[in-house]
Amino acid sequence: MLNLFGGKKSSCQELVTEVLSELLEGGQLLLSFQVEQKEGNLSVDIFGEDEGLLKTKRGKLLLALQTYLLQVVYKNFPKEKIKISLDSNGFWKEQEEKLLSLADHLIDKALASNKPVVFKQALSPYQRRLIHEKVSGNTGVRSQSFGSGVYKSLKLIPDTFRSDKE
Repeated sequence: MLNLFGGKKSSCQELVTEVLSELLEGGQLLLSFQVEQKEGNLSVDIFGEDEGLLKTKRGKLLLALQTYLLQVVYKNFPKEKIKISLDSNGFWKEQEEKLLSLADHLIDKALASNKPVVFKQALSPYQRRLIHEKVSGNTGVRSQSFGSGVYKSLKLIPDTFRSDKE
């Protein structure tokens, strides 16, 4: 097994390739991947028979692998300002499109009822930013995050709605 936090590699790309190969092989996952480096960013696309496992629970395994690889790279190349993104056949783009479609539906619902509408699931900072940007484009509603922690809920409030509780 590769000593993940020891033994320097010549490049971040080489390190990510070796670590990810060992992780997938050790997990006996039927997956392949392609690593591409562009201007300080490493893009990794993972594909194969077991890619469905990466996408369950809103891509938590993909995120976990990405976080782990970032830690390994930061440990071995502390002066590098590198970003790593893992994807599996456009999974994140598909998730983004679904979220924006849901936002459209909830915007319509808030406008039709003239009442605030809340997303049922807590959203990551990136997901909330997408929604905030979408509604800032003069949609007739405004967005408001609430809750504590990294994952927060989001409320869409019609511009014409007035409440003493806000």
